[in-house]
Amino acid sequence: MFLILTLGALSVVLALVLTPLVRDYVGKWGFLDHPDGVRKKHAKPIPRVGGIAIVLSYIITFAIALALPFTYTDHLHHALPDILPLTLVGSVVFLTGVLDDLIGLAAWQKLMGILGASVLAYFAGIHVDIHLMHGLPAWPWLGFVVTVVWLVGCTNAFNLIDGMDGLAAGVGLVAAVTMLVAALTQSNLPLAMATMPLAGCLLGFLRYNFNGASVFLGDSGSLLIGFMLGCYGALWSEKSVTLVALTVPLLAVSIPLIDVVLSILRRFLRNRPIFQADRGHIHHRLLDLGLSPKNAVLTMYGVCAVVAVLSLIASALHNQFSGLI
Repeated sequence: MFLILTLGALSVVLALVLTPLVRDYVGKWGFLDHPDGVRKKHAKPIPRVGGIAIVLSYIITFAIALALPFTYTDHLHHALPDILPLTLVGSVVFLTGVLDDLIGLAAWQKLMGILGASVLAYFAGIHVDIHLMHGLPAWPWLGFVVTVVWLVGCTNAFNLIDGMDGLAAGVGLVAAVTMLVAALTQSNLPLAMATMPLAGCLLGFLRYNFNGASVFLGDSGSLLIGFMLGCYGALWSEKSVTLVALTVPLLAVSIPLIDVVLSILRRFLRNRPIFQADRGHIHHRLLDLGLSPKNAVLTMYGVCAVVAVLSLIASALHNQFSGLI
């Protein structure tokens, strides 16, 4: 537990320190998000380098923790073989986002980067465990397809909801804390050590990204958060012992996933390009109902928190009432 707390404290402090530095010194080098008066209504150009700050904080957190002269850091050394593949495949998504923020990629190019990273993640040992789905045919490639679809869906979901100050980072924080708690209750130390720094980085970053933001996540941040949470959810599913428990990682990120499914259906039914941006997302609907941007974001936080708590309850209970919960 001391190791988990150390990782959390380091990541929060590093994110608080590094985010303004990256914002001020890296943001001006082609990473500015300029207002357009339609979807981007901020008053002045704002750096979209949050992903870079989060990645630096995440990596340095582990570097410092590994160097600490405490006996409990031995657990971190032993867990590195499980954590390292996750960070390596995540770097593919991160670099895809950085390129999009810097030079602008076509939607299909971003999708290819995400798809490639998802395939690499599967072969790196990150699998959605479907052994409990007894009604499914025993096709050897089915687990591969489910894992890739899951990771691509989570990654794009967080990218799509990144439309208001603090929304994607805050929803990601709720999901990361949910998976952290699940990892601790399951005694899954590698998963706990991977999720705690992400939660800490997001918490520190929100200091500068909440309503009245001075820095945006950018695609490098929103894509990476969605992908990492998808990987964490897959690792969570491997510890499931009931079919209901297998679905609870889905609940933890359900609000962003619902938004992406509705977006695809909406654009398909209106005969519009699926990847074309619009103002039909859930947070836009809340604004149309008269909520202020701050209250709309807080409402999304609240809904995600309730669903996250339900996912933890369902994960913890293995009796005849778990399905009802």
